[in-house]
Amino acid sequence: MNVNDYLARQYPSPPCWALVADVYSAELGQDVTAYRTINSSLRAIASAFRIAMHKSQHGFEQIEVPQDYSIVLLGRSMSLGLHHCGVYFDGKVLHALEDGNLYQDIASLADTYPIMQFWGHP
Repeated sequence: MNVNDYLARQYPSPPCWALVADVYSAELGQDVTAYRTINSSLRAIASAFRIAMHKSQHGFEQIEVPQDYSIVLLGRSMSLGLHHCGVYFDGKVLHALEDGNLYQDIASLADTYPIMQFWGHP
């Protein structure tokens, strides 16, 4: 995967899941766009994540150790829940914010998002 290609793209709101869907389509041939939210509220985003991970036909399971293309669910606090996501690749997480896309190591990402889960195919 060429991370720079994704860093240069712009995604519609909420951009984080749009980036994940783009990566999964382009790199793995999997369509995960059905889990889009109808709005960008934190509650709607958290609900879409629950459906995508727990009820999808893609066979996602929570894993302890991330692998390339694992989906990373992120949260700022327990009260906000998991409301941001990205894709783990080559030791870092590719994720999209409203003002741009980032490719961060887990330690620096954990400073902003201390709640982190990895989802993939065991």
